[in-house]
Amino acid sequence: MNSGDFITRLKRYGDLEWYRHAGGVGDDGTPAPPLIVWRFPEPQPARVAELLHEAAFADNREIDWLFDTTRRNWVLVPSRVMAEKELHGLATEAQAVDLLVKTDREFCQRSVRDFERIIAVLDQYSGN
Repeated sequence: MNSGDFITRLKRYGDLEWYRHAGGVGDDGTPAPPLIVWRFPEPQPARVAELLHEAAFADNREIDWLFDTTRRNWVLVPSRVMAEKELHGLATEAQAVDLLVKTDREFCQRSVRDFERIIAVLDQYSGN
């Protein structure tokens, strides 16, 4: 699965005003930590926030996640992506993802497994 699959699932819960996404399993099979940013029109669906929070912070997760709904755009990304961005003084989260793809394949695989579990939660509650 990839980040586009996540966006497809989100659209089952309501319209999206804007989004950008990257990560998941690439066409060549390379795992990359997901980086998803999106915006729902007002009012934002509270149920989606609850589901994603529960999924991102579930006891069975393999990695730590950042799920932020405090701003206009919601963000879902592995916490380590943000840590690597800061540690290396990178300009963007995408640069941090690229670094992780090159240096820590095991982390990338774990993030993708977690991401697939999060997508499964969205499927479970959307009735699909």
